[in-house]
Amino acid sequence: MKLNDNVKMAFSDLNKRKLRTALTSFGIAIGATLVIVMAGLGQGIQTITNNQMKNMDRFREITVKPQQDLGKGNTKDKKIDQDMLNKFKAINGVSGVSASIDTTATEVKIDNKVGKKVNIQGNNLNFNIVMDAEKNQLKGNKDKVKKYGDKFVIAGNSLKQGYNDFVLVGQGYLNKIGLKDYKSAVGKDIEIKVSFPKMQGMPEKQPLVIKAKVAGAVNRAYNSGRNVIITSDETSAKIQEYYMETKNYLQTKGYDSVTVEAKTMEDVSKVNSKIKKLGYVTIASESYATQMNSMLVIFKVLLTAAGIIVLLVASIGVINTMSMAVHEKTKSIGIMKAQGASRKNIRSMFVVQSGSLGLVGSVAGTVIALVGSAIANKIIVANKIGGIEEGMTLIDIRVSTVIFTIIFTVVVAMVAGLVPAGKAAKLNPVESLRFE
Repeated sequence: MKLNDNVKMAFSDLNKRKLRTALTSFGIAIGATLVIVMAGLGQGIQTITNNQMKNMDRFREITVKPQQDLGKGNTKDKKIDQDMLNKFKAINGVSGVSASIDTTATEVKIDNKVGKKVNIQGNNLNFNIVMDAEKNQLKGNKDKVKKYGDKFVIAGNSLKQGYNDFVLVGQGYLNKIGLKDYKSAVGKDIEIKVSFPKMQGMPEKQPLVIKAKVAGAVNRAYNSGRNVIITSDETSAKIQEYYMETKNYLQTKGYDSVTVEAKTMEDVSKVNSKIKKLGYVTIASESYATQMNSMLVIFKVLLTAAGIIVLLVASIGVINTMSMAVHEKTKSIGIMKAQGASRKNIRSMFVVQSGSLGLVGSVAGTVIALVGSAIANKIIVANKIGGIEEGMTLIDIRVSTVIFTIIFTVVVAMVAGLVPAGKAAKLNPVESLRFE
């Protein structure tokens, strides 16, 4: 018996028992729907998360520590100086480098406004003060841009090479000391005082006073626009020399905060490896992105597995339906065997009928999944549920998922039909003809 004959007979028998076929197919359809929707949900969440991570340009940044990895968790200090910064910048795939000496000042005075403790970020002015990645990430935050704008320096000018007597003051710190009109601070004299607290029994040390001018105000939407004053590396080195009672801090210690920015996410791993080969300890956010993606893949697999379990449970209905079909066609089986049909022919006939049930159920489930997902996606976007906006698809059903589900469902149904099909093939033709 040819395959097309089996298929015609299968659909003819299924059509004769519409209610039973409908109920069994419905159970299979529910399972197929869940497989497709669950896989689509997992895919959608993974795609949205990955896209958001790609938009988070900060993942392109690599933090370089002034340390050498000795293995087994051991490190030792390894200076990062101007020459090494040039080597970082020359690495293929690097878009920018930022280096600073970070310290603190005790008191700041602008006109008659006095502020207490503030962080000092002493940048090497030959390199970036702010990275493009941070700028791009801010631009992607519509609420912050609407509130603060996206410019780094919102009044005055940025610092350039040779601007050792100028500073940038964070908008947040200006507000803190009472200078709400940050534009008025530009061009004013600023006095930065560094001192040790008085301690009984210890000789008092004269404070270090650094005088400069305010070149500009930094947008508080940026990290360095809060409780921060940006100076040249030479100025912050003087402060560190005061604290540590040493000389030539910049030449002997180098930079303690260095960030290297890769041009693309794909360049991060390559750049990170090259910096490590230069002997430095690094922290690359790209590893977090990889870990997150692995977790999302596991999540997608678990969701798909939940749907597959329901589909496997639905296959029990196929066994029951085909067992009933064998029982009802016992006499017909006897006639076919009397006319020369082999066990293989009988078995194939019922296996194909089982597969036909799976096909009908999977196609119905696919239609339900596609229509239901389309409606759900529109409702989710319209109401911005979970932050899902226009252009995002929470339930992302791929063609490959649909094809896999249909094939898998048909195979499961055929496997489920093997038991009753085997029973039918073993029936004695003489006893089958006597069956009423």
